[in-house]
Amino acid sequence: MGYNEQKSFNGVFMRTIAFWWIAVVLFSASLVAKTYRFGAITTVDPKIVQKRFEPLLRYLDQVTGEHFVFATGRNYDDTIEKFVNGDFDLGYIGPSPYVTASRKAPGALRIIAGVESHFTPYFEAMIVAAKNAPLHRLEDLAGKTFAFGSRRSTLSFYLPYYMLMQAGVLDKLKRFVFLGRHDAVAKSVIMGMVDAGGIKRSVEETYRRHLKVLAISEPVVDFAIVVHKSMDPKLARKIRQALLTLKDPKILTSIKKDMTGFGPRKDSDYDRLRKIMRIVDKDLARYGEP
Repeated sequence: MGYNEQKSFNGVFMRTIAFWWIAVVLFSASLVAKTYRFGAITTVDPKIVQKRFEPLLRYLDQVTGEHFVFATGRNYDDTIEKFVNGDFDLGYIGPSPYVTASRKAPGALRIIAGVESHFTPYFEAMIVAAKNAPLHRLEDLAGKTFAFGSRRSTLSFYLPYYMLMQAGVLDKLKRFVFLGRHDAVAKSVIMGMVDAGGIKRSVEETYRRHLKVLAISEPVVDFAIVVHKSMDPKLARKIRQALLTLKDPKILTSIKKDMTGFGPRKDSDYDRLRKIMRIVDKDLARYGEP
């Protein structure tokens, strides 16, 4: 074999060895790291929500040695079902969807940490109108139109609906509609398609120069991280510890701009909301809504 032939052979041989070495390394890694689906209900565009959670998922990759990928459902009901049936191994879930899920399948989900903003575990709903609208309080909504987000949403349905009931104005509305997402509610109010609507604070802040706040709800516990009952308890404890000790503001504020950390959370923290949901669900049945 000549010099050039030997050189060519050596090159091919070394490339072949390198290829198989990389393949072995990747295969070995795949045996060690398992992929887990991290679910989330999307209150705004799903692509935006996925981007917000990427830093957290990469953090969990690092501290657990496993791999986490973002997932969601078609809507609130589908996403709740995926939490319940274990299609999501863990995830970020709102208060009323958690209550609904725990009612559908008791024990299917375990809370491992709760969201805290400004060092508090609570948040509120807001009822808003267009900045230039001649509306100043809830009583002014008599004869007006109103928009909710999703039927299963805490801040864009349950709390606003309850507030309207308490103010004695719900039955005086001209009509109400469900638009699915908080940002859709805000935009419809601004465009004059409806007179008022229920949204969360972060959406109100986004569109603040176009909106006015008519009322703010009582506080309820914020979103939580849950794991499905099928998850290995050792991994669940590792994730919980990673969340409770997480202090990196870049990761936290990527999820929610005023988020300051994760704290302890238990099922009984949702008892007040459960009571509100029972009242609202019973009343809504008058309108033929499930």
